[in-house]
Amino acid sequence: MDAITFRFLMSLAASQNLEMYLMDVVTAYLYGSLENEIYMKIPEGLKMPEDLKSKAKEICSVRLQRSLYGLKQSGRMWYNRLSEYLLSKDYVNNAICPCVFIKKSSSGFVIIAVYVDDLNMIGTQKEIDDARTHMKEEFEMKDLGKTKFCLGLQIEHFQDGIFVHQSNYTKRVLKRFYMDKATPLSTPMVNRSLDVEKDPFRPCEDNEEVLGPEVPYMSAIGGLMYLANCTRPDIAFATNLLARYRYLSDPHKARSQTGYVFTIGGTAVSWRSQKQTLVATSSNYAETIALHEACRECVWLRSMTHHIQESSGIVTEKEPTKIFEDNSACVTQLKEGYIKSDRTKHIPPRFFSYTQELQKNQEVDIEYIRSSDNAADLFTKALPTTVFKKHVHSIGMRRLQNL
Repeated sequence: MDAITFRFLMSLAASQNLEMYLMDVVTAYLYGSLENEIYMKIPEGLKMPEDLKSKAKEICSVRLQRSLYGLKQSGRMWYNRLSEYLLSKDYVNNAICPCVFIKKSSSGFVIIAVYVDDLNMIGTQKEIDDARTHMKEEFEMKDLGKTKFCLGLQIEHFQDGIFVHQSNYTKRVLKRFYMDKATPLSTPMVNRSLDVEKDPFRPCEDNEEVLGPEVPYMSAIGGLMYLANCTRPDIAFATNLLARYRYLSDPHKARSQTGYVFTIGGTAVSWRSQKQTLVATSSNYAETIALHEACRECVWLRSMTHHIQESSGIVTEKEPTKIFEDNSACVTQLKEGYIKSDRTKHIPPRFFSYTQELQKNQEVDIEYIRSSDNAADLFTKALPTTVFKKHVHSIGMRRLQNL
């Protein structure tokens, strides 16, 4: 199960007032049956049969009857075993989100979200209790009660919603890199300048000292990227910029930044901040590329959310997904159709046609929004403190004083 699907399921639990329980399968990989013949060396301590005692262990091997931890096939074999059992219990599954199993009854439903040996059960109380019972009948299970920790996320349950954070992980990262005593700032990075001489993130100069291997720079970035991808979309742009190792400065390299965020119920479930691979020769071109990427993500999100809701019996109106764009020329071109002109003839038509097809099929609805109100700016540039805090709040991020 991926983090985006899990965030949606938590959003669904909060909006529908559902229960969330966590179970752990004890030695899950040992339940898998092997599809191929696999042999291993004789392990230490295994008694040899009488007729083989005279032979050296090095020339003998044993054939595995079941999967073991360490085999490349073990994860897949365990998934096949679990999937076969759940499908036999009338759960439904779909390739859109293969690690999500759903069972609907006359009184409610239960969703089992699988992450290796962790099973998150989300739904109505009776159906969850039934699921817990039949899982214990088939496998040795640990019942961990209400979900409080999963996928590295800490989950706090309140009457008015669910709060997801990684405060313990954040503290460990800060302590590991000796930043636990540092003074906090209100934004993750300072404003940048289009003047290369004034930009603090300008390219490395010839006489500038470069960080050596003794500085754990990449390890620190890796720790931040995990946060940015899971619970801290507010640091996604800064982390993506620093991950380019030599502080490459895009305003001076003609590479724009793609940034988008999708929210459900006022909370971010999917976001992205990434340097574009193409050189855009105009802001219109860059925005068209970013919109194209956002629409691709939107198609999958709509498929995933509709499958889960429909399979669970949750009635929703199938409406177009609103996508806000702050480039008015880009919005006009997409709504009125691609018009070849001196300003647009260099843009490949595929970037227009895909989005236009989605609009025609009423899957997306592209609307203009002022740049000052566009939360996607969090993922494309450094922002002043006031604007930064406004957008952070608009995507559902909150801060608890006791964390």
